Amino acid sequence: MNISFELNLEEDELDLFKSILGCESDQLNQQIAKIASASFEEYLRMILGQKVFTRGQDILEYRLLVLVKHYFDERIPDEQDISNLFQATASGSRAITRAIMSKYQYDLKDAIQNTLHDLVESIEKKDGTFKLSVYNQFFKDELNRTLGNIDPALPRIEREKETVSRYIVKESSYNRLCEYYSVEPKE
Repeated sequence: MNISFELNLEEDELDLFKSILGCESDQLNQQIAKIASASFEEYLRMILGQKVFTRGQDILEYRLLVLVKHYFDERIPDEQDISNLFQATASGSRAITRAIMSKYQYDLKDAIQNTLHDLVESIEKKDGTFKLSVYNQFFKDELNRTLGNIDPALPRIEREKETVSRYIVKESSYNRLCEYYSVEPKE
């Protein structure tokens, strides 16, 4: 089904919208289409009686689920992206993320795996050390669980001292994660 509609926004609203979405003018229509698709699915499921919620928190959680599917391309967004879209605090964004990954864990299985793959792919090698920036504790813990399942003797991913969200990945763990997630290791 192809649906089109007209959206009338003032120039300052468009600028703010582009800023929140982190996109340029030439990308705006595509980003709005993704959000509209997620919104339409949310309303469609409600109208069909498949997802009727009475609590505001349940609505927010389901809204994030459909945004993950349509807007975030089957990836779990970081807390800042959620805060930007939901006008929420960092702790509120963390809570929504934790809730959907528990409540919708089977629906999000691919999104979680895609996000973990992307994280392993993003590991950087600097001065002989592998470093990972991750803004969601769940994913660091999930990578450590994966390492434990591969080989319990592998070193854990540990936070880099005096950093907020930067982690050290030992080479042996890095190589096994690359193998597990089908990522080409960095030399």
